[in-house]
Amino acid sequence: MAGAWKVFRFAFLALLISGTAIAQYQKPIEGRRPSPASPMDDWTYAGTVQQQPRKADDQKDSADEKEKADRGRYIKQPPMNLVFAFPDDALLERLILDRLRQDEVEAGRDPNSKYPSTVRFPAGPIVGGGAPYQAKTSTYPPMRAQHEALYVVHRRLHFEEKNAERYGWDLGIIQTFVSAAYFYKDVLLWPNSLASGVAYGFWDTNAGKCLPGSPTPYMLYPPGLTITGSVVEGLFVTGVAFAIP
Repeated sequence: MAGAWKVFRFAFLALLISGTAIAQYQKPIEGRRPSPASPMDDWTYAGTVQQQPRKADDQKDSADEKEKADRGRYIKQPPMNLVFAFPDDALLERLILDRLRQDEVEAGRDPNSKYPSTVRFPAGPIVGGGAPYQAKTSTYPPMRAQHEALYVVHRRLHFEEKNAERYGWDLGIIQTFVSAAYFYKDVLLWPNSLASGVAYGFWDTNAGKCLPGSPTPYMLYPPGLTITGSVVEGLFVTGVAFAIP
């Protein structure tokens, strides 16, 4: 037990001595800057923090002043007669040289020394060598295109039951009587349909109609009376009435 207590005291004493030595070693020397652990630590050193913002502010102020000066120098509205004008090459060259000479005058220099009256822009090459323009597609052979119509043109259908014949409706045992009723209705209105074909054409299209077999509701379609057809239909009914006592 006594031996263990001696070992413990020896270890505690050694730890105390080593801690004191490390603290003395890490204590900064008066008037000496501590060594930074990283570049970021060097940037955030007190001396740098006190000097860097002032330098950045000075540079920013000088840049702002230069930008304002450039704006006042180059951002100028042109004369009203040139706002919607499209100058040619000669006029554009003269305007640019006048502007450059004006900048020299504002800078206190002789404009004719840098931009004399004899200075001219270099002549650019003629695009295409002066040959007349010819479209590349003008030499292509003609192409053939096929157009698919969005509808089908057919002759006028004087007898048609759209619900049963086009859309496939079946009313069961009464379908025969319904189809017969539609047929006799079309026979009665046949003069109207013929006269309408003479006045407006014997052609019809499937535009606006559903495809055959489409799930379409059972609908009642109007007879399609027209003025010409109605007149002929009335004359036909009146004639039949006089012909059949």
